[in-house]
Amino acid sequence: MRYSIMLQLASAIALILVGGSALFAWVQSRPVSSPQVDVSSTEVEERIHTRSLK
Repeated sequence: MRYSIMLQLASAIALILVGGSALFAWVQSRPVSSPQVDVSSTEVEERIHTRSLK
């Protein structure tokens, strides 16, 4: 009886660790998506330049 409980406990802990490591590996291997910005860098530079002239 004790062996059965110990086996279930060890199996549950191993399953949690394997699941956590799979989740971590999935998060690490996801492609990083850069945020989409509608304003180009030249537009930003033009805005800064026109503000400094005023």
